[in-house]
Amino acid sequence: MEYKMLLPNILSSKPPYILVVDDEQMNRFVLEDIIEDRYELVAVANGQACLDSVEQRVPDLILLDINMPGISGYDVCTILKSKPQTNNVPIIFLTAMMKAEDEKKGLHIGAVDYITKPFTESILLARIKTHIELNFTRKMLERSNQLLRQERDYIEQIIGSMRQDERFDTSNLQTLISPLEKSSGDIVLSACTENNHQHILIGDFTGHGLNAAIAGPLISSLFYTRAQGNSSARDVLQLINDELFQKLPTQCFLAATYVDWDKSSEVITIWNFGMPASIIYNQKEMIGRGDSIGVALGIVACCDYDVTPITLPFRQGDKLYCYTDGMDEVVNANNEQFGEKRVLETLQEINYKALPLELLLERVLTFSGGAEMKDDATLIELSCSY
Repeated sequence: MEYKMLLPNILSSKPPYILVVDDEQMNRFVLEDIIEDRYELVAVANGQACLDSVEQRVPDLILLDINMPGISGYDVCTILKSKPQTNNVPIIFLTAMMKAEDEKKGLHIGAVDYITKPFTESILLARIKTHIELNFTRKMLERSNQLLRQERDYIEQIIGSMRQDERFDTSNLQTLISPLEKSSGDIVLSACTENNHQHILIGDFTGHGLNAAIAGPLISSLFYTRAQGNSSARDVLQLINDELFQKLPTQCFLAATYVDWDKSSEVITIWNFGMPASIIYNQKEMIGRGDSIGVALGIVACCDYDVTPITLPFRQGDKLYCYTDGMDEVVNANNEQFGEKRVLETLQEINYKALPLELLLERVLTFSGGAEMKDDATLIELSCSY
């Protein structure tokens, strides 16, 4: 029967390289006669020679005897599997040891196959071909994944650079952002206008990571261009909503809270689109909250969307807190959510005792028992001070 090799395009035209390890010279001669016309082959007589050979050149497959003087085949396999450069080399035990426990041990320590002597030539060649092709496929996948990771890192760097806008105004604002991945689907924007307003947008795109972060630079550019041009909050929101509605897929949208603080009139207007409630405290108690007034941005066109924001007094010493649902939706081992109640209790403590925002994240992580968070989490604090 004729066996043809399937070589992936990523590899050279050279035949795969097989290393044979057997202390019996006659066995090496037989294997050379079977294999050398189809593959590049080197045969060595013992385990140490095998280890020395792979130091010089890593083979595409190893045919390994078990009972040899000095280092046994089992020990050779264990050593090769412990080294990063040879860990993925497929090893086929080719041995006279026929007991089931011998085969079980060989496969347990990392061999991909176990063939007993005497063997059938066609079966040996078929198994060699299968494992070489599987190994080449693994290499192809590794190279493809490496390329994808490089491209992802490059895109993340671009998005990160575009989101670091110099126009971000930190006045009266503290932020806490805990991204699930390098790229966050949460966004915080802040700009002060010439007519003494401060506009703030805290948003949460569907999902997390790169897919969720990709629309962030678009929103950032629209926000700063319009807010610094003294556009009203309604106009900025309509523009952002229309851009998201027209350009993003239906399953991608932005839950957002938009804050317009009129410092001259000491009032704050809150537009909440699918976000947890925004909370206002004075130095003694909660004095107001901005619950959601409509669906997230990008779901419906502005012509079909008419909502009324919440307007509240915002005076010296007051503080506004807004957060994304990555905080309150964290669950513990009992599948219990952290929930709004715990968030508000912590925010109240942060406000009254002037504690850092990180306290909320610490309590969320303690509640979850150290389990990884499932979503990006962001918290902002806006302080009314002049």
